[in-house]
Amino acid sequence: MGDTGQVNCAILGSRGLVAQRYLQRMVNHSWLNPVSVIGSSSTVGLKISELPWSLDEVRPKLPDIVVKDLVDIDQLIFELKAENVQIIFSAIPEDVAIRVEKRLAREGFVVISHALAHRMDSDVPLVIPTVNSDHLTILESQNYGTGYLISCSNCMVVPIALTLHPLISNFDFLSVNIVTEQSLSGGGRGLLTKGRMGMPINSAIPGESESVVRELNKILGKKYDGIFQEANLGSKVWCSRVTREFGHLASIEVEFVNEISAHKVIEEWQKYSFESFDSRLPSSTNIINFVDGKLDVEEHRWSG
Repeated sequence: MGDTGQVNCAILGSRGLVAQRYLQRMVNHSWLNPVSVIGSSSTVGLKISELPWSLDEVRPKLPDIVVKDLVDIDQLIFELKAENVQIIFSAIPEDVAIRVEKRLAREGFVVISHALAHRMDSDVPLVIPTVNSDHLTILESQNYGTGYLISCSNCMVVPIALTLHPLISNFDFLSVNIVTEQSLSGGGRGLLTKGRMGMPINSAIPGESESVVRELNKILGKKYDGIFQEANLGSKVWCSRVTREFGHLASIEVEFVNEISAHKVIEEWQKYSFESFDSRLPSSTNIINFVDGKLDVEEHRWSG
């Protein structure tokens, strides 16, 4: 893509945390050019620079984009094509995603979705690029013409998969136990605002443990005889919410068939970190850092 110039992109979602993270990352990006933002009725007609900023980093200088609505999907598709949009990053609620994402893919857009809606669909790859980019071959079965639909995983799954992938790829194992502490940001803007106001937070996250297990098994699955089969990690997962604003934490216990030294585990992590690094990617400025020693969530939040 580096030789093709910038690609025009749209963001489904305007003031949610994921939508704002996309805006933050795409402003001044070498490849991705945000030209359109689609939001709810409460934000339609406003400039994106006028919307409340919820991230804990300084708001960047945002382009002069007015929020569109999603009421008339045919009109929206017409406008997006007129703007030469090729990629749509979707950060909308599941009920809306079910209604519009596949339609947009059939219209020729590449849709990258953060919604839960299609993560477990057999014809939709659930991808963490440095873990299972080979799953993108699933796109060949979608039959959307020039369009595609790709799902992103639960945010807690990403660091867990990055940690487990080099280990279970090289060592036989018996079981995996995971305990998480998930920040307010994982519950969305509403929960983050509630926490900032000092309101009580329920530590339970209904359905989260099951979701983490399902997604890990799909992401860490392998192709056999041309068909992707899910992994069976034998995982037991316990998820809870904490009052920290940003930064998830997971404690992972792996029981291996044979005894493996801590030195060997760290060696595999370091090797994987260097192998997965691609300096051609404009956002990939550092290799993944596996912290050896005491972990500080705030200090090490951007290590990966």
